[in-house]
Amino acid sequence: MEVADDSSAFLQIQESDGSNAAYANETNGTLEFNIDDAANTDGGQGLNDDARTIIRDVFQITNQGTQAVYVFIETEDIPDGVGIFSDYPANAESGAGDPGPGSSEPTVGLGEGTQSKTGAPDHPKPERILVPVGETMDEIGFSFKTGSYGSLDEADFPWTLTIQAVAKSEY
Repeated sequence: MEVADDSSAFLQIQESDGSNAAYANETNGTLEFNIDDAANTDGGQGLNDDARTIIRDVFQITNQGTQAVYVFIETEDIPDGVGIFSDYPANAESGAGDPGPGSSEPTVGLGEGTQSKTGAPDHPKPERILVPVGETMDEIGFSFKTGSYGSLDEADFPWTLTIQAVAKSEY
């Protein structure tokens, strides 16, 4: 994910302040996510072969602009078996993602399926979260489904995640 290299960007994307920030690393304006032994202090490595793995609170997005924005992702290039979510859906719209029960499920999806901001019949409006000026969408994480739980394929990696923001007044 490419990010602006100055602290005054309208949309600031950075590692979270939690322990799972170890999976994120910003280098030369790119925020990279690595699920390998480098982020693990307990001797594990990679993802489980046949499981749903949820890694919470990896990064956050702050609106440093002058307008409230809807934040969403285009998911066409995201591999099957990968999900992205925020556990702080304070400003999620109705239909922005079905809350999951308990602490083992992500609470709000950040877009699933082929989407477009136009809302044309073949391209529904994406699941999106409103981020007011000065607010931060916290606790953004990933879920991975491998083996009998999903169709995650190592050949699909690495991939690029594009995060978009559209002013509320223009949506």
